[in-house]
Amino acid sequence: MNTAAASLPTSVAAPSLRSALARFGGAVWRALEDTGRARAQRHLLDFADQCQGLQPELAKELRAAAHQGPMA
Repeated sequence: MNTAAASLPTSVAAPSLRSALARFGGAVWRALEDTGRARAQRHLLDFADQCQGLQPELAKELRAAAHQGPMA
């Protein structure tokens, strides 16, 4: 049984692979953040609609919060 495996040149492949994985991970993270922001905005707007009849000032604040940019 032959268990020898060809190895990749680590001087070239490892940094390139790390870079590609870092870019992929960053893209996934940004997509998750964008999805979370959109979901939170929908929830705030839905809650504002529910509050409008009894608490119009709260509804106004919720709508304003939903349209603000992300907190840094």
